[in-house]
Amino acid sequence: MLLDDRIIQLLAQISADPVATTDAINANLSRLLAAPAPANSCLLPGAVGDVIRDLAAELGLTCAPIGSTGNLGIQLGDPAAPLDLLISAHMDRPCFRVLNLPEATLYPLCAIRVPGANYTCEAIALRYIDDRVRVNARGKLHFVEDSDSHRISFEAASGDLHWGDTVMMRCAPKISDGAIIGTGLDNAIGILLALLSAHAIKQYAAIAERKLIFAFTDQEEGPPVGLFGQGAARLSHALPPPRLGFINIDGHNVDEKTDHRPGVGASHAFVSGAGRGSVVPLNYQALAQSLAEMVNQARPNTIRLNHSYVSRSDDMLLAAWSRPLGLTGVIVANAHTTEETAAITDIVSAAHWIPAFISAILESATPVSPIRVF
Repeated sequence: MLLDDRIIQLLAQISADPVATTDAINANLSRLLAAPAPANSCLLPGAVGDVIRDLAAELGLTCAPIGSTGNLGIQLGDPAAPLDLLISAHMDRPCFRVLNLPEATLYPLCAIRVPGANYTCEAIALRYIDDRVRVNARGKLHFVEDSDSHRISFEAASGDLHWGDTVMMRCAPKISDGAIIGTGLDNAIGILLALLSAHAIKQYAAIAERKLIFAFTDQEEGPPVGLFGQGAARLSHALPPPRLGFINIDGHNVDEKTDHRPGVGASHAFVSGAGRGSVVPLNYQALAQSLAEMVNQARPNTIRLNHSYVSRSDDMLLAAWSRPLGLTGVIVANAHTTEETAAITDIVSAAHWIPAFISAILESATPVSPIRVF
């Protein structure tokens, strides 16, 4: 049977799977969004790691911590084989810490992208109490433009703010005209896509003699002048470099000039940070291009190749450890706000594209043994 036939069968299998339906994706994405995802704390009880492990178990997958890195992982294939491929998605979301308690001002642990000079949104303050991450205050975040940055403050409506609290945007997601709108889609969508991809490819014949790890990393978010991907850096020290490389799943930026917007299909890119991040080798770019043509013929409007600006992410530090083979995900508008927006059809499409891309890599690539230096 030809590779093309196997991938078309895989696409049909995913389309028939109840977990890849719009309703199931909405329900599971809402579960992820409801859980706090504080920087470097996602595996603590009460945080999003609990939901990830629950969803994995429901999908017939085993999800466990990767050593002491603060990351989670799902291993598929031959446990005795060398690691061939890593697929990563970050768990953490934009966070803030207390700068001046009497004034309730904050500093960001993430890139600030709020719209306009002034912005207000719902927020929660988190604290580790009685062995769990708990919400200890609810209120609003205020962003006021101040010179070249923003003055950020938290106004409590209930509870109180303490030194050391982590503040996060918070709102209930809503569905409108085929879009999901909320905060945390970056990167709850990536987490769900990694889970769905692991579920889809678990029984795929090509992994019988391979080893794959789907990793959920913590502390990806960072300020523009800071370090992205600290959890990914810890991961790279804990695992041997995969023989083929890695795929990063994250939200991609809107670019109206090139018509990259929610609703045009999943997004697959090759360079991050307009050249300041990682670069996919040309042969894997060519593989994605030929595969995209085939997949879009079998399932129209599934994938859109993205040659526009894609933010730096875990790919930066993972690329110092192994080769990036693809930067994939969906377009998310209004990133780092409570109005983040993604098309539900794009999420469904990405749930088809990513397993197909993984399958094509596994069947067409020849693993390269790591060079040993003695």
